[in-house]
Amino acid sequence: MSEEPKPANESVKRAGLLKKITNRLFRDSELSGSEAKDVLHVLLETGDKAKTEIVRLLAREVRSYVEAMALHEDLKKLLSNYSLEVKASFSLKPLHDESTEEANPTDQK
Repeated sequence: MSEEPKPANESVKRAGLLKKITNRLFRDSELSGSEAKDVLHVLLETGDKAKTEIVRLLAREVRSYVEAMALHEDLKKLLSNYSLEVKASFSLKPLHDESTEEANPTDQK
């Protein structure tokens, strides 16, 4: 049940992962090592651009949905027609600790 030690540095982890991917992709191909690295670089760059574009589209959709809800109008009605009253109480209670009971034997009957 011995596990391989995990690299502490993230770039070392990524380099190992990229090496595995490169080996799998180009195991039977006729590309040299530098060509394989170039192809892999293009693939990773394209994936990064796609991820960025998906995040951008998702943010745009969420923003348009929230704007369509017109929350500012509801908030304006709420603040102009109602008052806000807050009642709160705070208290500090000591934690029950066995070590304090052992330290203070005078409290026992």
